[in-house]
Amino acid sequence: MKKLLKQLLQWLSTNPPKYKFVLCLWEDANSDSSWNEISTIQQMLPTICLSVGFLVEKNESSFILASDFTTDIKNGKFVIADGGNTMVIPTKNVLTIVPIPLKIKTK
Repeated sequence: MKKLLKQLLQWLSTNPPKYKFVLCLWEDANSDSSWNEISTIQQMLPTICLSVGFLVEKNESSFILASDFTTDIKNGKFVIADGGNTMVIPTKNVLTIVPIPLKIKTK
């Protein structure tokens, strides 16, 4: 397993994922199912959420992040096979996207 991990890290250091790694700050609804005084309810604000992941897709309607990828070996080469822990955030809810530099070092 150590040999495979070393090979995978070497591959990633020269072939980083084509997707940018980002921090996304976005606005979401805020709710509370308990009884509150009206003055408390009037002070409620939307929630600012922070999500981290690889920006797989960005289009007019949404930003799509995947936090996890699996790898596989096809034709003797490593490939990114699947994505998981996905988040689709409506573009209108995105406040900002901050790129996070991803540099993979091997020992």
